[in-house]
Amino acid sequence: MRHMPLARWAALLTIALCMALGMATARGQSSQVRGNIDSVSYDSTRLSLHIHGWAWDSVTAQPLTELRISIRNLNFNIAPPAYVNRVDVQKALELATANVGFTTAITLPEALRGGSYPVEITAVFADGRSHLLQSVQGMVPLVSVNRPRDRHWILLALVSGCVGLAYVPWLRRWSDRAGSWIQTHPRRVAAAIGATFALLIALGITGSSWQLLAQEPISGAVEFKSSHKHVFKPKPIRSDEWSILTANALAQWNHRPRFPVVNTHLGPEGQNMGVIGMTGVPIAQPAALARPATWGYFFLPLRQAMAWHWQFPFFACLFLLWKALNLLRPRSSGFNLLLSLTFCVAPYAAGWSLWPLYAALFPLGLFVLAGTLLRSDRFAQTLPLGFAMGLLLAGWVLVLYPPWQITIGTFMAVLAAGWIADHRHELRLGKEQCLALALGISVAAMLVGSWWLDTADAIARIQATAYPGARSLQQGGDLDLFWALRGYTNLETLPFGTGSILNSSEVSGYVLFPLPMLLLGLWLGVLPSGNRWMLRACLAFLTFWLVFRFAGIPIWLSKVTLWSYVTSTRLDLVLGLTCTVLMVLIHDQWRAAWEGRQPPLASIFSASTVALASAGLAALEFHLVPNGLIRANSLIHETAVALAVGIGAWWMMRGRIRAATCMMLLLCLVATLGFNPLSLAPRSVKLSAATAALAADSEQPGRPLRTLVFSEDDKIPMALAAAGVPVVNPTLYYPHRSFWEGIGLPEQDWFEVNRYQHLRFRPAHWPDSPSFQARHLSLDTVEVTVDPQHFDFASTGAMRVVAQEKDATLLRNNPSLAELGHHAGLFWFAVHAYGVNRVTPNP
Repeated sequence: MRHMPLARWAALLTIALCMALGMATARGQSSQVRGNIDSVSYDSTRLSLHIHGWAWDSVTAQPLTELRISIRNLNFNIAPPAYVNRVDVQKALELATANVGFTTAITLPEALRGGSYPVEITAVFADGRSHLLQSVQGMVPLVSVNRPRDRHWILLALVSGCVGLAYVPWLRRWSDRAGSWIQTHPRRVAAAIGATFALLIALGITGSSWQLLAQEPISGAVEFKSSHKHVFKPKPIRSDEWSILTANALAQWNHRPRFPVVNTHLGPEGQNMGVIGMTGVPIAQPAALARPATWGYFFLPLRQAMAWHWQFPFFACLFLLWKALNLLRPRSSGFNLLLSLTFCVAPYAAGWSLWPLYAALFPLGLFVLAGTLLRSDRFAQTLPLGFAMGLLLAGWVLVLYPPWQITIGTFMAVLAAGWIADHRHELRLGKEQCLALALGISVAAMLVGSWWLDTADAIARIQATAYPGARSLQQGGDLDLFWALRGYTNLETLPFGTGSILNSSEVSGYVLFPLPMLLLGLWLGVLPSGNRWMLRACLAFLTFWLVFRFAGIPIWLSKVTLWSYVTSTRLDLVLGLTCTVLMVLIHDQWRAAWEGRQPPLASIFSASTVALASAGLAALEFHLVPNGLIRANSLIHETAVALAVGIGAWWMMRGRIRAATCMMLLLCLVATLGFNPLSLAPRSVKLSAATAALAADSEQPGRPLRTLVFSEDDKIPMALAAAGVPVVNPTLYYPHRSFWEGIGLPEQDWFEVNRYQHLRFRPAHWPDSPSFQARHLSLDTVEVTVDPQHFDFASTGAMRVVAQEKDATLLRNNPSLAELGHHAGLFWFAVHAYGVNRVTPNP
């Protein structure tokens, strides 16, 4: 080989240096360019888009020279835009000039339909560099076009129809008769609720979005034996349900032996399954008695067990809330059932996969059993009640979600105090009650104790994490009015999605009529009645709730009450339950107040004022909504919601609380029916034969080996784990330190991985750096970027690596891997154990 001339070496070196400097400059552009899009608006009469913002480049010390705008695959270049002086930006950035703002308008070739559209706006500077500008929320700006969709007219028709039907005499008489029948046949109603639950279980019908776990790129590797037909679309936003909880439950089902405390298929050290909250997953331990949503897995086929897991929170909460409201006001059983149904189909329950109902059913059941216990005088009745209370108390503890547990617990304690004060002359506290309470506490202690003995170490590891263990102390006062009333937006944001940083689950809430509730509650609370202390208890709690939500409380009080664990964004469940109870208490007392003469508060003037104010409150909510949150809004949609809220408030003030509740039920059903996909649960979940052969060793063909998933798709590792494959990097509730030590993570980077984590692997190249780098992309996402040709995969404890084709191409030259083959778009590699640091996985 000839020697290259020195001049040519110098030239190549110069080119390399220039390229390196260019790459460094490209990486630094984000810090050198500052700018935002302040507003994007659409003029439907002129078909024009108006854009306002600012941009500044510290390299050229000049504003932009050109704007590139893209909307709906239409591209526009504006050079130069009209400049605007921005003294505020000049002062904030200490610039020499204020000429950094811009405004421009473009004319579109055709009108935009109703909805939200992303607008990509790129600033181009004098030296040719460009920078994508974002909104002040850090997102691509959205322009909202408020044009009525067909569904908005349908909503207005439904609301108008509800108003009309409320004044049909024979319908009111039929409603009265239905209420009377429920009042006199409570056992038949309970049997009907139980029979409906049993029928859905027998058919295997679930509302889980499990089909998303079975989609590409995993559909050919993992076989979900079931019809994939469904009513309404599965919801990707429910990933905590279908990708985590359901996948973990299936991982328990396919583990051998089944239902372990530590599932050795999840992570190198195995995942302690007792840390999974909400409904939990099936675990073969005594504490399983306190997880009733998982009971089906122990005695039913998989399809029926998954149906039980999904349906139990709804039907159990419906029944127990109805019984609790009957305990408060036994004379209005029909209305109580209507209110219970409204609470259970609320957008907040649907948006969070029915978990709010599960968190509420335990304290509701405790309230019902305690009320029955305090009126009983026979050991044969009190001891079973005590035992059942122990199960419910343990179940409530194992929900493992303090924001809901603490808020619901506080309210139920206050309500119970009011109920005892109102019924103090009817209650007993003798040896029968004391022994039953002692039994209940003992049962709860044994069940929670068995869970704690199995799980204490994992809980300690979670508490030591940066997330969620290091969450700051809360004291409220950090949310605005929009958040409290966001339930009014749910008729659009829940079934049709959102267009901004808030997703459908986060924005879900309750449809309430707050003004008449508070006015009637305050007025009736001062009148003598048999339920005045319960009414006052509800009002006292609502006062505390309002102070915490809008003003905040001192940190010492927050710690004493345990509300320091309550984030302001999770206050809705207790608000919905409190308002449900308040409606029941108002209903009977307000109806009694109408006997004789009309109360002053129910005058046409008073009712009209409250109705107009309530409608105005709904209209204000749409004014406060962040730009782009509602994908398709219109005046018709806002009018329909404001009309429903205003009419509902009018009915409440005029004593027709049942009609107002029917309006709430209608709005809840419109919001949630399309959000609940109904389908048959799978009969089985297992690897396809071809995939099983690649995942297992030839000497043990039926036993898949521990696999690392080299992908940014969180679904692949969870689907493999659900099918019984040991996986290195599923979603983990706490970090596995031996894994990070095995691959050589520097101690100073422990913060990056010390969290609940979706653990992803993807390729990257660093010429002179370690073969991997770990960082957290968000609070709950950890990404490991590795050099695909030099990283020692044996150090992870994996015996197999699986990747999609685009990544498999990069892995083929890695000396620690040997390609085995591919199936259904997934490429499998065997891992050679040549590394010096190796994680020893659990067997």
